[in-house]
Amino acid sequence: MKTTKRSILFALFTAGAALALAAPSALAQHSHGDDKKAQPGHKDDGHSHGPAAKAPDTYAKAVAEMASRAKEVEEALNKGDLDAAHDEGDAIAAIARSLGALALKPDSGVDKAKVKEINNAGKAIAEQMDAIHEAGEKKDTAAAKAAFAKGKAQIDSLAAAAPAKYFCPMHCEGSKTYDKPGECPVCHMKLKKLTSEEFSVSVKPVGGKIEAGKPANLVFTLKDPMGMAVKGVEIVHEKPLHLLMVSKDLSWYAHEHPELQPDGTFTLAWTFPAGGEYTLFHDFTPKDVGMQVVPVTLTVDGPARAAKPLAVDSDKPKTVDGYTVTLDTGGPVTIGKPATFSYTISKDGKPVNDLTPYLGAMGHLVIISQDLKQFVHSHPHEHADGGHDHATQGHADMKGGPKVDFEAHFKAAGVYKGWAQFQHSGKVITVPFTFNVAKGDGSNEAKPHEHGK
Repeated sequence: MKTTKRSILFALFTAGAALALAAPSALAQHSHGDDKKAQPGHKDDGHSHGPAAKAPDTYAKAVAEMASRAKEVEEALNKGDLDAAHDEGDAIAAIARSLGALALKPDSGVDKAKVKEINNAGKAIAEQMDAIHEAGEKKDTAAAKAAFAKGKAQIDSLAAAAPAKYFCPMHCEGSKTYDKPGECPVCHMKLKKLTSEEFSVSVKPVGGKIEAGKPANLVFTLKDPMGMAVKGVEIVHEKPLHLLMVSKDLSWYAHEHPELQPDGTFTLAWTFPAGGEYTLFHDFTPKDVGMQVVPVTLTVDGPARAAKPLAVDSDKPKTVDGYTVTLDTGGPVTIGKPATFSYTISKDGKPVNDLTPYLGAMGHLVIISQDLKQFVHSHPHEHADGGHDHATQGHADMKGGPKVDFEAHFKAAGVYKGWAQFQHSGKVITVPFTFNVAKGDGSNEAKPHEHGK
């Protein structure tokens, strides 16, 4: 069994990440040709770059964005991908040059005596990122790594001293941030700390092997950014850990809840249907840090099924377990603006008006991109009467339907597959739809970087 951690800075919605400007995503598209577009601070060198980064509007967001992008630069350099490294470096340079102005804002939380120092650090970071760009043009990997090491040290120093900010993982208020932990006044999710630090998850099978068609006992250890085991997480939607599992081609999906053990680990007995690669998204909420989404990739031994290509089908009704479900997105789904996903459920030609809460909500929607780097976990905004405890919202005697609305935000274009789950007459219905996300008016937005995710 092989275990690897896949970089994602989910969005989320995450995840990601995610910030309104930051949630997990692929690197910028890169090409060589006639489509020439100069990056800020650079001459037009005949090099076509990905979308320019939209400037963060707060100092804390700028520092977190730089730290997240620095991880992408490091990953690209380790792979020898100089094109991707200098694309990300260019974005960091543009952000770094704005640090002084952002630190001067009245609500930045920055000691004004430190502004000059921050401004100088921003200029120095930008110079090192420019050096990565130049080294990339010369195909000089050693020089690019040397410049990155100097720039990263200063980015890490700024990140450690940045004032703490918190935001809604569902982005109900766009890019709005708060100065302390709490809950979103719109959806009442716990606010997420704005940080580039990543939690991780270790997944180990008892016996050291996972075989298709055979039960495997999996042990999950949640770890904080220091690598220490997380001993306590909040109960969100009735569970401390939501495990969303998909096959590499997204043809198979499962939503499970490993059991918490006295030593703080989680366990799950599970049988995978076929050999091959699976990605496990771990959705959990450490206290005062907010929702984390950590992807881990497992390889299961045994015969693999033939990959099934994704086909967009969101424009047609779908029948699952005797229920007919339609999806209405109100038009094309694009990046840079919220999208509404309205599901209407009927059975035997009659609307289903008596859906009941499943895991504390009238529905759950998980959306994953074809490249497995974007993740969204959304819930309807309904609440139980008398309070807004997100851990327990949704009375058992509440009724809903036939229409259930979700909201989602996307930071990268591409093909996505979503699984909506509803409960009726004690039965959970899982409805998959595949759809496209286009660039739209938000095509000049920065790539999201929430790892977690």
